[in-house]
Amino acid sequence: MKVIKAIILMFVCFEVMASEPFMRHPLDNMPIMERLPKDRYGSNAPVEQRDIEHRKFLSPSVKIKVANGSGSGTIIHYDEKQNLAYVASCGHLWKGGVVNWEEAEKKNITCKVLTWYKNDEKLKSPEEFEARLLFYSYTDDVDTSLIVFSPNWMPKYFPIAPLDYKYKFNSVAHSCGCDGGREVAHYEVTILELGEDLITVKNSPRPGRSGGGLFDEKFYIGTCWGTQYIDGSGIGFFTPIREIHEFWSKQKKYDFLVRGAEVKARSIPIKDRNDSKKEYSYDYIIVP
Repeated sequence: MKVIKAIILMFVCFEVMASEPFMRHPLDNMPIMERLPKDRYGSNAPVEQRDIEHRKFLSPSVKIKVANGSGSGTIIHYDEKQNLAYVASCGHLWKGGVVNWEEAEKKNITCKVLTWYKNDEKLKSPEEFEARLLFYSYTDDVDTSLIVFSPNWMPKYFPIAPLDYKYKFNSVAHSCGCDGGREVAHYEVTILELGEDLITVKNSPRPGRSGGGLFDEKFYIGTCWGTQYIDGSGIGFFTPIREIHEFWSKQKKYDFLVRGAEVKARSIPIKDRNDSKKEYSYDYIIVP
């Protein structure tokens, strides 16, 4: 089971006491794997970054509001023809188990998406949109979900990395989310290792960041699902790309979002001999 394996991993790497039961925070149901002594609380709090140089990661990052709390999410695709923005998040914002795309259509589960950005524009106040849950998994095997809403702008987004994506250990990655239910912030984390889960250190998640995205400079590479300590001073847990691909590829109506050929074709660098500094949208390369 994922939770048990995570506890064993922390015992091996950090000599934690695996006998301590993990808890779930009421804000977003985030698993907090180990109790933190009161005298250590806040001793190494994550640094919230909202500067303009981080807007590339902040603009596709949103807050997900559910009935009993809130989490985070990331716009990973935009369908211009249908005006649909697809948002990746975690599954534990909802009830335990699996709801595939067919069941989700019957259940018509709704939520709200809150954004502070419209691409490079920082809004004076956040805007809220009605959203619909398309599928989710909240199990020990995989923690993931997909949400959709209709924006009133054409959002930039981070596409999901290809299945054969290789993590660079000890490298800096970008984690975004709404810690404490606050305005979305950017956090620099370090990729530690990949086992059953993707493990990071530094600026680890706190409650509210559940479902928040992890990025390199080009791709969405993981989904936040848990943390070691409630104050973010320990290690962080993310659903890795292989698990996202495995589950999403079974959701036939939406498997195009992780279809390998589409992602790989659009990852080819564009070399413009007339303007080497020009930036192109992800959709510039047309695929079937």
